Amino acid sequence: MFGNLLPFLMFGILLAAVLSKPLAQLPWISLPVALVVIGFISSEIWVGFGMDTGLRWEILRDLVFYLLLPILIFEAAINVDTRWLRRESVLIGMLSVPLLLVAAWLAACIIQLLIGASLGNSWALALLIGSMICATDPTMISGVLGDNGRTPRTVRILEGESLINDATTITLFVMISSFLTTPGVEITAWMVTGRFVLTLLGGIAIGVTLGWLLDLVIAPANDKVLSTSATLVLAFSSFWIGEHLLGFSGVVATLSSGLTVAWRQRLHRSEEDIAFALDSWQILGFCANAMLFFAVGMSITVQMFQDHWLAMLVGIVAALVSRAMIVFLGVGPISYIPGVGKLSFSEQNLVMWGGIRGAVAIALALSLSIDIPHWYTIQSAVYGVALFSLVVQTPLLPYLALKKKEMPGTAQQA
Repeated sequence: MFGNLLPFLMFGILLAAVLSKPLAQLPWISLPVALVVIGFISSEIWVGFGMDTGLRWEILRDLVFYLLLPILIFEAAINVDTRWLRRESVLIGMLSVPLLLVAAWLAACIIQLLIGASLGNSWALALLIGSMICATDPTMISGVLGDNGRTPRTVRILEGESLINDATTITLFVMISSFLTTPGVEITAWMVTGRFVLTLLGGIAIGVTLGWLLDLVIAPANDKVLSTSATLVLAFSSFWIGEHLLGFSGVVATLSSGLTVAWRQRLHRSEEDIAFALDSWQILGFCANAMLFFAVGMSITVQMFQDHWLAMLVGIVAALVSRAMIVFLGVGPISYIPGVGKLSFSEQNLVMWGGIRGAVAIALALSLSIDIPHWYTIQSAVYGVALFSLVVQTPLLPYLALKKKEMPGTAQQA
């Protein structure tokens, strides 16, 4: 069946390559949206002729969770500026872990209140949706705002948040999903908290260790092709060892291994070697994103919008309200702490709307187990949030960045 799906995914990469430059000139439509639309149309035409697309949950889960996610996470990790992570560690750390958990809880409360009956009044399912719709996308932020030179500090905060946020979100998603698919397990707050902390810390320890060891192994080889190939092995091996061999968070292991090896390599590799590695990983990340968004388009149906429009709408409301709460009532006041660096209201507004839900939220929705009750309602809600982010939030961000620049008293802090 994968043989049927593979041509579609390759077609998605080709389309992304062809459309990338023309669409960059259009502020009202992004490449991911175009890929989703074309993926939807092509799959509808294919099915209309009585052909099989090869789209199956088992295939999608393995493809997304074991191939695409490690690529996306590792590519984002090696591209992040660790100096900014240290400089903005308080705001990024608060947004990425404690406030993220608060946002997931707030979103779950809203979902449970408005459509709890559609989920069997299950708090665990509401929390699962809440965790999925809180995953933000670093590649979308850098693609939309990274090159305009207007808001370097805010953009770096968003990129750093999205990077660590993704690892935290995926860890929470995997943990809740495993509870839901294990018969007879009673989910309690203490169980979730304890397991979450353990899997997170375990993943960090594994990733740092593997990243450090790989750097020691490849350091004597003065070969940029060999070194870059070794990082590809690191990305997948850290995920497999963390997730399957030791039972911790594979995504966190991949993230921390990427950050570690990138930091170590920059200490003794030439700029040319570093540039080659980053360019190589950029190609892999581009292909992974193209396949992911095209697969989303293929998995969307008209029936989804007809049957689950309310779940989509509630998901959007929950995502926006929870994001606004943690930004304006969390990050905003925290930024006034001496030494942290104050964020103006316009900067807070940009951080709020800059929480774009993209590749990671969609990847989690695609890998959702069909053994989980009401899985199609959950997937539809996440799709609705991601599509809203791509269609509405993405075109809005450059305008907000421009308005922030034009407002007096918004000079960036060094």
